Amino acid sequence: MGTEFRSLFPDTTSLSNPRKYKGRQSMDRRKLPRKVGQGLIVLIDGRAHTVIDISTAGIAFQTCGSPKGSIVSLKLAQLADISNCIEAKITVVSSQETITRGEFKPTMPLLRYIISHIGEATGTEPAYFRK
Repeated sequence: MGTEFRSLFPDTTSLSNPRKYKGRQSMDRRKLPRKVGQGLIVLIDGRAHTVIDISTAGIAFQTCGSPKGSIVSLKLAQLADISNCIEAKITVVSSQETITRGEFKPTMPLLRYIISHIGEATGTEPAYFRK
């Protein structure tokens, strides 16, 4: 019975060995779920770029040019009301021909802005804002 039980529950102590679980490590690369960035734009140097997806950890948007590792200052704004915006900084983690992905340098106002947007996009009230 002990052998059958062990086969149902593999030894997870080896998960700390990245070579053994290399495939699994890359699957779990993004720990936070991405939400559609519908209704948001990124403003960089006065130019608007469409947001593809967003989470509290990072963002993907349509643009090109920023090299991997660079720090980019931007404004995250609502398409319906560009004056409703927040300043942010990202570290570019990948840059393809038309898509840039970045990791936020988080601030509390930025996190509130993103959480509020995700709540509106999903039709739920985030626990953070409940009274």
